[in-house]
Amino acid sequence: MSDASRSCFTEAHFCVMPTGTQSNVYGMSHYTTHASNSKSTCEKVLMACLNGDITLFEYALSDSNEPKPENNLFRAPYISENSEIVSLDSFTKLSAATGQSVIVLGITFINNIGQGASGFTAIYTAPLRLETPFYRSMEMVTDKGLPAAMEGIPCQITHAQIFKHGVSSTVFLVSTTCPKVHLFKEKLGKSSESTYKESSVGKYFSELQRETESSIYFMDILYYEDNKYRLTCTGTEQGKITFFMVDVAENAILKVSDSIGFGPVTSVVMFSDEPDVPIPEYLLPLYDGERREEPTIHVLICHALEVASIYRDIKKNGLEDQIVLKSSYNYDSVLCGCIADVDFDGLNEIILGTFGQKILAYKFDSSAPKEEATYLLWEHSLQYPIHSLIAVDLTGDGVKDLSVLSMRGLHILQKDINKAAGLVSERLTDLQNSFKKLELIEADHSNKSI
Repeated sequence: MSDASRSCFTEAHFCVMPTGTQSNVYGMSHYTTHASNSKSTCEKVLMACLNGDITLFEYALSDSNEPKPENNLFRAPYISENSEIVSLDSFTKLSAATGQSVIVLGITFINNIGQGASGFTAIYTAPLRLETPFYRSMEMVTDKGLPAAMEGIPCQITHAQIFKHGVSSTVFLVSTTCPKVHLFKEKLGKSSESTYKESSVGKYFSELQRETESSIYFMDILYYEDNKYRLTCTGTEQGKITFFMVDVAENAILKVSDSIGFGPVTSVVMFSDEPDVPIPEYLLPLYDGERREEPTIHVLICHALEVASIYRDIKKNGLEDQIVLKSSYNYDSVLCGCIADVDFDGLNEIILGTFGQKILAYKFDSSAPKEEATYLLWEHSLQYPIHSLIAVDLTGDGVKDLSVLSMRGLHILQKDINKAAGLVSERLTDLQNSFKKLELIEADHSNKSI
């Protein structure tokens, strides 16, 4: 038995998949909208089923401004009954043609399931309008209006930034069993119409052009020091982890570090000690141009056949300083992981999802000795194996929910908002008292100087 306490989350909603189908470790994505006067919250989750169905899950706002869960099932164009969705990813941006907000959805799938299966990538765009769900006006924007055929079976699809002359754009990266990574980049026609065409991955990501002995199952990419450096970490079918540090301007690899594991890598997540919370505009004057310190970056690695682990300060140490997450192998394979501050202490926790139907949350102290750096904080049981985890504020109340994709559907886990509100009240009181003490000290100094 574990010494961990029970989870601080409760299951608030469950969106079941259509009968006879399921998803996989690549089957969930989320995107953010910024529409004013919206009738729903800003964060949305997409869940893909192997049979080609996709569910949009969101919280709609009632007349009394209370969030109510809604889920809508749709099917993307060109995904036939003989197709099987492998992975999906999504992001939002402003359209170059219209200036309005659009969603860009990337889907990989296979046809002729079984021997001789062929892989494809399809990319769609649709305007994000208040009155019309985006999936009713999706358009294929892959070259020639058709899915792009690829060698091998697709694995992960993810989006990443590229920079040219200080201007950023977003591309899709697709790993396959060739093994190879494909890159799809937006190209604008004369009428500003958008088309995504395959481009050389080495032109933008020299680290992903290198030959690998086995397929890249997961990759994570993070920019550092005002986009001067790029940190890339990949995990393969055979368990090899590779970390790259790249000079962005030169697209030159500065550092490479490898670690050999056992069995397929099921998750790669780079993270810092503290949540990345932007400074509110009204507080910016207090910083008076001060630069925030660059965070220390670590990476979480999950394996299907061995214990999950963290590599500390990868920019400095590469993959040399490994910390094992004890007991993570007690509930069958660890299939996924995510990072979030679940206990409101201002530090990130590590959250794992297992095939053994458990969610495990670990405390992590990056400055502690190895044997004291992590411990199991709590565990949460579900009825089905867990394929994917995303921590995002779906209800718009300022507290991150846990979106959990299991073998049978999407579970939304939420914290007690009253407890969170109480904690905010306590900390505001503490802050107020600190200001009062500071005022007394300053007044005392003023009196002494007189």
